[in-house]
Formats: sequence, structure tokens, C-alpha cells
Amino acid sequence: MSNTLFESLAIHAGQDKPGNTTTTKLAKLSVAALLAGASALWAEDIPVVNIGGTKISLYGFLQANAVYEDGANGNVNWSEKVPSKAEDGEGRFAFNVNQTRIGFNLSGPSGEAAEVSGKFESDFANDNERRSNGVNNLRIRQSYGQVKFKNLGLTILFGQTADLIGPLGAPTINQGGLKHQGSIGTRRPQLRLTQAIGPVEIAVAATDDRANQPVLPGFQGSLKGKVPAAWAGEKQNIELTLSGHYASEESAADTKEAKDAKKEKDWGTPSSWSGVASLSLPVISIINLSGELFYGQNLNRYSNGSIGLSGTATGGKADEGIQSLGGWGAASIKLPAGFSIAGGLGVEAIDENREKKSTAETKNPNQNLVIFTNLKYNVAETAFIGFEYAHLQTDYAKFSTGEKVDSGKLNRFELAFNYAFK
Repeated sequence: MSNTLFESLAIHAGQDKPGNTTTTKLAKLSVAALLAGASALWAEDIPVVNIGGTKISLYGFLQANAVYEDGANGNVNWSEKVPSKAEDGEGRFAFNVNQTRIGFNLSGPSGEAAEVSGKFESDFANDNERRSNGVNNLRIRQSYGQVKFKNLGLTILFGQTADLIGPLGAPTINQGGLKHQGSIGTRRPQLRLTQAIGPVEIAVAATDDRANQPVLPGFQGSLKGKVPAAWAGEKQNIELTLSGHYASEESAADTKEAKDAKKEKDWGTPSSWSGVASLSLPVISIINLSGELFYGQNLNRYSNGSIGLSGTATGGKADEGIQSLGGWGAASIKLPAGFSIAGGLGVEAIDENREKKSTAETKNPNQNLVIFTNLKYNVAETAFIGFEYAHLQTDYAKFSTGEKVDSGKLNRFELAFNYAFK
């Protein structure tokens, strides 16, 4: 920066008292300090601010998605389940920037025995409703702090972050991931303990149940192991995770009468529970296979599992909920010149003995399927353009009379641009 510009900045900084040479000198020193600090920041690969010994780094991305679906979709930005006879409707186009994300990583100050870190992350995807294009929909994705005791291998986490169940993400471009379609991992507030024992991690967490006035928190646990996949590359690992959760979903009573009613015979509410197996398998350096399989009950608060259904199965006892089997599998391949391709399938099916029959007012799904494939091109190290095609189909439970309900089918074409900063 030239001396002339430097002096100009300093003089303007001291204009509150024209002609005051002392103020001008102080202003020059202030600007010099500011520029020196800025130069230090620009020299970093990652923008870092140090406040009281805590290092804060900024990350995130700008993202735009253009989506065309060839039938009725309930006026949403992207379909997760398909309305009955959706193919009879007209196609529709949506353009949104709701996935734009910003976050901060925090670290330190740390002691000799413990490391302190944290994360805050937000985006604008709190609502899939068509008219919610980044308006009044700022949401907190993650907000937590954690303490790692280095000599013990123990980490304690407080705040909101990813569930222990269903930890993998399918390689889809679609903004909904595979909600309603075989993936049940999401995020929620929790108190988590993680113990590392060599290549194995054991974790347990007490979590927000998200039920109405829950008496107890939910509980999650996972066992994760890593095995080096040397044939696929120096840093490649096979990762296998077994996880599960339980939440009673019992609502707290507001009155003495309500408390007494809970003691009556046959009173109850269905609990929520799951068992999940997750696998990431590098085949060679450019090919990776991944997937998850789960079985559970009343999973609607877990990334809209149970295809969004909750409550008691038709004809069941008060505590007999909606049970389902689901999962997803996918392959991703890195190609030359910055290209990559991926494809996969996600599905969830309700147990016919634990489903909700359709009614005149509500058509209840009993199977949801998506098949997807996409192509991505990295135009730069931090930016990509992607295109994805997906076929979706939702089947519905019969009416109690035995009459069938028509399925819904959609084809989705999606174009995405992502520009990351980190």
C-alpha cells in the first residue's frame, strides 16, 4: 500500500480534530496496526480471528438449486414423498438459495490435559414450502462446544449436532438428502460422551426427544470402527457403525386428572426406537460404496422416518406404533478433469401389520422409493456445478374397506451451483 494512501487514511481517521498533530499521529499508528493485523489474516489459508485466546475460523458456501418436477408435488421446493396420482398434474419449476450455509469453527484456549473446541452453523432451509426462498427461515444446524481430555481419549459434547444414528450422508445433490426415503440421521440438542479406544469409538448421548412435553430425553448410542483400506489410498478407511436409539415419547401431564388417567389400564403411547447399520467401503482410490440399513418404530422425528407417520398403527394397541424397514445404498466414482458421478437408491417400507390405513381425509404412505444419479464438475477447487436425475414413487396403504389407493410417481431434474469458502 502506498505511503500517500496510508497518509490519506491516517489523516481521515483523525479528522475529528483538524489540525491536531497528536491525533493524526495516533491515527497513523492505529491504521498501521490495523493493516498489520489484516496482512496477518490474509497470510492465513483459512481466515482466523483470535479473541481472548479462542481462534475462530469462518466457513460455508453459497448454493443455488433449480428444480423441475414433472407432476404435482404439494407446492414444495423438492419432493420427499409423492402425492397420489401426482403424474396426472402438470410439471413445475422451483429456484431457491435456501441451502446457502455459514459457519464458524472455534478452538482454544486449551490446557495441558484438555482441548476445547466448538462449532456454530446455520442455513436458510428450515422449511420446504415453495414460497420459503430464504425468507424468515434462518435455522441453527449446529451449535455446540466440546472438551477433549487428551490423555483419556474421552470427549464431552454439549449442544446441537448430528445424531449418533444414521451418521452417513448419501451422495445426492438433492437438498432434502433422503428424508422419508431411507436416511434417518439428522441433528438435535444433546449431551454426548465419546470414548476412543484405538480405531474404535464408543459414544452415548442423551438427546432432545422433540415430543410434546417429553417426560424423559431420548437416548442414542453407537459403536464405530475403522480399518485402513491401504489398497484404496493412504488415508482411506473402511468404516462400520452400529447405532440405535430409544425415546419413550411420553408426554408430561399438566393436571392431577391427567396424571391419574395415565395410570388407567391400556393407556400408553408408542415409543420411538431404531437399530441402524452404516458402512463406507473404499473399493479402489476412485470408487466408494456406502449405505445404511435400519429397522425401527415411530421415526417421524428422525429425518421424517416412518415416511413421516406417527402414533398408533391401525387396529393396534395404544402402545403399538408404526414399524418400518428402510435404508439406502450408493456408489460414487471420481473421474478425470474434475468430474465425478454417483448413483443410488433409497427406500422405506412400513410393516403391513404395523401400518396406518388410509382414510377419506388422509392417504397414508406405506412405501417410499427414490432412485438417483448425478454428475458433478469441479470448476475450481472450491466450486462445482452438478446435475441430478431422480425417479420417485410413493405407494399408499389401502382403505380399511380394502380399496386400493393409487401410487404417486415423479421425475425430478435438478441443477445446482455451489461455491464454498473455507
